[in-house]
Amino acid sequence: MEIGGSAGKPVVSIRDVTHRYGKVVALDGISLDVPTGIMVGIVGPDGVGKSTLLALVAGSKKMQQGTVRVLDGDIADARHRRAVGPRDPR
Repeated sequence: MEIGGSAGKPVVSIRDVTHRYGKVVALDGISLDVPTGIMVGIVGPDGVGKSTLLALVAGSKKMQQGTVRVLDGDIADARHRRAVGPRDPR
């Protein structure tokens, strides 16, 4: 039994993502697949785009260029974000 999704499909798929803050390029053409059932760490010095990348994956930051698919849907799509995002238990 596989936890977290169907065999062969990544839980997160990042393709050609670029993100800028003015003239500063935080992410430059990043592509990455995160397979299901594993733990991933993102490490690096301050200012290299770790938080920006995670905010894009979470759908809390607007995509500028590229695509991020999370749980087999485009995270830039508000309907998909609502379907897979956390819910208030109240």
